[in-house]
Amino acid sequence: MWPKAIAQLIELAPHVTRLVPLADRFFQSKSSSEDVSRKAMEAMAEGLRGDLGQVSAAHSGLYRQLHEQSETLVALSNEVRAVKIASEATAMRLGKLQRRLTTMTTLLIGTLLLNIAMLALLIALFVNHR
Repeated sequence: MWPKAIAQLIELAPHVTRLVPLADRFFQSKSSSEDVSRKAMEAMAEGLRGDLGQVSAAHSGLYRQLHEQSETLVALSNEVRAVKIASEATAMRLGKLQRRLTTMTTLLIGTLLLNIAMLALLIALFVNHR
């Protein structure tokens, strides 16, 4: 059995010598493609790092704007609250003024009626006395 295996190996030896350079070229191309692939991955990773830096800068700008807008909203809320209090106070004063106006109008009408009555009485007395 061993002699047959050795004889077959000797028969394959010329073919093996042709396969060795092919295998060498295959492994070299594989290692060079791995280098190209590694370099491409490094370039892509560097691009991703740059993109992440830009996204981070954009997010920090957005957070700053959001913070400024929230401060503006708080200030507006305070102003609206102050305006509401002032308008309620003005409405109360206006109600008081309307009640006073109604009272004064009633008093004025009453005074006018009394003056007309007194004038009529004076005219009647003057006409009767003559």
